[in-house]
Amino acid sequence: MSNPSSNILLESGTNELEIIEFHLEKQLANGETKTCYYGINVAKVREVIRVPDTTDYPNAQPHMIGVFSSRDILTPLVDLAGWLGVPTSSVNSNKYVIVTDFNRMTNGFLIDSISRIHRISWNDVESPSQFLESGEQDCVVAVVRKEGKLIMILDFEKIIADINPELSMEKYDVKVDRSVNLNQTMVSKRNAKTVMVVDDSAFIRSLIQDTLSTAGYNVIACKDGGEAHEKLMDVERIAKEENLAVSELIDAIVSDVEMPRMDGMHLLKRLRDTEAYCNTPIVMFSSLMSDDNRTKALSLGANDTITKPQIGKLVSLMDGLIFS
Repeated sequence: MSNPSSNILLESGTNELEIIEFHLEKQLANGETKTCYYGINVAKVREVIRVPDTTDYPNAQPHMIGVFSSRDILTPLVDLAGWLGVPTSSVNSNKYVIVTDFNRMTNGFLIDSISRIHRISWNDVESPSQFLESGEQDCVVAVVRKEGKLIMILDFEKIIADINPELSMEKYDVKVDRSVNLNQTMVSKRNAKTVMVVDDSAFIRSLIQDTLSTAGYNVIACKDGGEAHEKLMDVERIAKEENLAVSELIDAIVSDVEMPRMDGMHLLKRLRDTEAYCNTPIVMFSSLMSDDNRTKALSLGANDTITKPQIGKLVSLMDGLIFS
């Protein structure tokens, strides 16, 4: 099963996406099994294959089964059920592997079965906080109700960062980045500016917020495009009541693309259609930012784009957009 629609998420801010539903079969104490339903954005999937032959990798991280060749790329195979703490059968012969391609990395995830592709609106994708109190360690970024099932959309960036910390954005520390001006004068200038950060992953959102805050910026954090839009409309209303320009309250926006309720491209499109935010600096910060998707983001009005591993570029980019 190859990727049939790698760009559906980013088609002109339509606020739609396609997800692949897949399953893990949880082994219960009484010998029975329970199907656990999960999902991943089609745009992150290169292909779905039968379990390949793997080679053991020395000193591998926990839950890494081994490595295999995927289109001539050395690819780690991750025991997804093991990482999630879901006990499943140890027999892999009838299982599948989802091969992902995002953040300029290729990874394989072992699953029990593949179901189907659902095309849905982000309006129908719910934030997990509606079900439970999500924190930085939560690996569920969204929930989809489909045919009486709850399909959990997993935070694959968080999973990869946990298994291979060397590839994680957590390695970045703005305080030791010599390319970022951290003298008191510049930090004070940033103290007078406010950036809105929009990302459904609490893990990623915290990293972005910490990076910008450490550099001196004030940060307003939102967990999805819907919350961001609501807050920005409130800011516009307050600005009108106090006879202020919106730019005196919000200086820039950094937004993820795939999010519950309203995706980042649709948020961008709606903001650019308003007089209040037509000129606000907006940067799209996504794991799916290919050259083609960057072109689409710029065509909708984004000032720039960043692929998520490139968090080291964020402060300098904000400085250039806000102080130029």
